[in-house]
Amino acid sequence: LPWAVRITIAAETAQAIAYLHNAVHPPIYHRDIKSSNILLDYNYKSKVADFGLSRLGMVESSHISTAPQGTPGYLDPQYHQHFHLSDKSDVYSFGVVLLEIITGLKAVDFNRPQHEINLANLAVDRIGKGCLHEIIDPFLEPHKDPWTISSTHKVAELAFRCLAFHRDMRPSMMEVAIELEQIRLS
Repeated sequence: LPWAVRITIAAETAQAIAYLHNAVHPPIYHRDIKSSNILLDYNYKSKVADFGLSRLGMVESSHISTAPQGTPGYLDPQYHQHFHLSDKSDVYSFGVVLLEIITGLKAVDFNRPQHEINLANLAVDRIGKGCLHEIIDPFLEPHKDPWTISSTHKVAELAFRCLAFHRDMRPSMMEVAIELEQIRLS
């Protein structure tokens, strides 16, 4: 898909997840945000699907203690290690989806070198080193115009922030949705 369509899908999906976190009381944590749970209609309008692992959030606490469930490659490492589910667990998973949108790569691929099997690890390494160009999907033709170059870098920086190990360092889903919409409209 062209970059403009991809970024629209990302923005719509972020808005849907932000709605679950902010407009519903108590909030809903999806717990299985991944590309295969984002459905597209014929006009590429996105719908978040598969609420089988979802949990209601606790308004008065920062997290829920529960056994980690979700899909390898998308699972928040802090949730996995400490059993603390929060809205920021969905933010982490969505960061992986953003990486898939930018790179065209799978979240987990055992055909990649050992230290690059996990897309989040691969991308955080490349983005942190300023080498995003090494992993951008070549189909996007990232250098065809200034907007594509600028917006792919901005989305990659946003994904990088979503993938922060400590949940307190991640943006909220509402912040992610607002930023993606601003990038899309720029």
